[in-house]
Amino acid sequence: MKSKHPFIYSALALGIAAAASAPLSAATPATPIEHVIVVIGENVTFDTLYGAYKPAKGKISNLLSNKIINADGTPGSNFAMAQQVQGSDPLVQNTFNLYTTKPKLGAPYANLPQPLQTGILDPATLTFAGGVPDSRFPATLPSGPFQITKYVPYGSANSATGDPVHRFFQMWQQTGGNNTNLGLFTWVATTAGTGGDNGATGPTPGNAQQGGELMGFFNMSQGDAPLFKSLADNYALSDNYHQAILGGTGANFFAIATAGDAAVYNNAGVLATPPANQIENPNPQPGTDNFYTQDGYSGGSYVNCSDAKQPGVQAILSRLKALNSTSNCAPGTYYLVNNYDTPYNVDGTAKALGATKYVYPPQTVPTIGEALSANSVSWKWYTAGRDTKDVLNDPLYPKIHYVVNLQVPAAIPEPTRTAIVNANAYSLTQGAVYNSLGDPLNGSSNVVNTPALRANLQGLDSFNNDVTNGTLPAVSFVVPKNLSSGHPGYSVPALYEQFISQLVTSVQAKPDLWAKTAIIITTDEGGGSFDTGYIQNLDFFGDGPRIPLIVVSPYAKKGYVDHVYHDHASIAKFIEYNWGLKPLSARSRDNLPNPVMNGYHPTNKPAIGDLTTLFSFK
Repeated sequence: MKSKHPFIYSALALGIAAAASAPLSAATPATPIEHVIVVIGENVTFDTLYGAYKPAKGKISNLLSNKIINADGTPGSNFAMAQQVQGSDPLVQNTFNLYTTKPKLGAPYANLPQPLQTGILDPATLTFAGGVPDSRFPATLPSGPFQITKYVPYGSANSATGDPVHRFFQMWQQTGGNNTNLGLFTWVATTAGTGGDNGATGPTPGNAQQGGELMGFFNMSQGDAPLFKSLADNYALSDNYHQAILGGTGANFFAIATAGDAAVYNNAGVLATPPANQIENPNPQPGTDNFYTQDGYSGGSYVNCSDAKQPGVQAILSRLKALNSTSNCAPGTYYLVNNYDTPYNVDGTAKALGATKYVYPPQTVPTIGEALSANSVSWKWYTAGRDTKDVLNDPLYPKIHYVVNLQVPAAIPEPTRTAIVNANAYSLTQGAVYNSLGDPLNGSSNVVNTPALRANLQGLDSFNNDVTNGTLPAVSFVVPKNLSSGHPGYSVPALYEQFISQLVTSVQAKPDLWAKTAIIITTDEGGGSFDTGYIQNLDFFGDGPRIPLIVVSPYAKKGYVDHVYHDHASIAKFIEYNWGLKPLSARSRDNLPNPVMNGYHPTNKPAIGDLTTLFSFK
């Protein structure tokens, strides 16, 4: 792909805004699919969820098929393939090149570091646990994948587990780019953590607040994840679908909306250099094995990957060169590779920007929503928490309302006091329910500031009403509430299963809708958990590890496991194929050809599929 200056997009965005109101004829679908519903949960890799799945027919690549585990979850004959080893960073004298994508391999861990409680939500106190041992798991686990549900039953009360680190530079080290060496996932997590700029309670060189939790998997061979298994048995599953960006939620939701592109730092629409504290520096701090200098949720997240002298960049550029891949990095551009918040509030007002705000500026990168509107194809992005009923009907609301009511002084006269209590309870509940990172079109200045486009940003109550009333648009993106997302720490896959079950059932209850619908179910990214799948290096930003993708539709191939290489840009490619749309921009990944496959590897790389291989339209 040719790399173009991101802010050349401004003219394109204005053109799309004008086209959105033009009297164009809606495109006719190329397939019988008239409704695409994309459901996006959070933070589970393919092997974490489907590592022990055995399809009724055909082959699959996972922990079980590769004999890394046995069907009962115990270590298999090839367990050594996934054995975790200790590493070290080779000393390099150039100060800008201390970071490496290829740490030296050392001795295996005698036992897997004990899983920790990092990020586990206590529902009684609404507080999060820190990096302390999770006593439900032994400290004597073998140094490799382990079955979570031998110790924590699937879907049981308080079954949340620790939240592994899942950030850009860590994942480059863990995978080496293409995941040919599987042994460093744990060492990178336990040495780098989430960086040293997260405040007094954050990770330190002596306690990165990460353990072996990232090596856990669920066991479908023993009854775990029954809905996910049933969907795979009856519809189509990909075992070669990937998160588009190495790293976390924000970057990957943005990639879903932009066919694999990334947000950039700008000042009032002009490319600029971010505040110094917001620039990534993954060089290890002096005297540490691999504890990054500046990389945290309250700090470094931007990188100018066109400049080899920027911290961490040379190592990745060298790795790309060795793999015959290009960077797709525009000169002088700082890209956001980790999580910052979207620049607008739910009501469309702008959030404050600045060195301590950790909010990315409004973007002009072309989005799938703008492209659909320009071609008169209806769409909505439904993020739970946007609608009033999403908040008021949530079980958290009365609990939070009760606590707020106790804290507001009784001396405040009515009706002012009640108004204060209600407003604060609503705001706090919405903050817990709404996944702002999962609402990436709320980062687009064109979408938010064009009323006809912004009207397509709605909540879960609106989605349910549209299904019930027969007003569902052609393309829907659906993001569940945080506690239903499956995200480790504050959710679990069983809760995501419940959400999916309700959604699929509601669509199937409308026979006319179900007959022409494809429900695409995936996650934003793998959450830093272990996965064995090959990764194709497309550019500086990714791809990342495999994540689950299931197509639920009357036209999905029944019980089929698809091996064609896909990533998040494949969703845009399918939409574009079905409604005759062009790629979003000159640099977006929907320009890439469909793969010619040799096993799990495209022979014509870089190449990304369009999901059509999971369907049968005959």
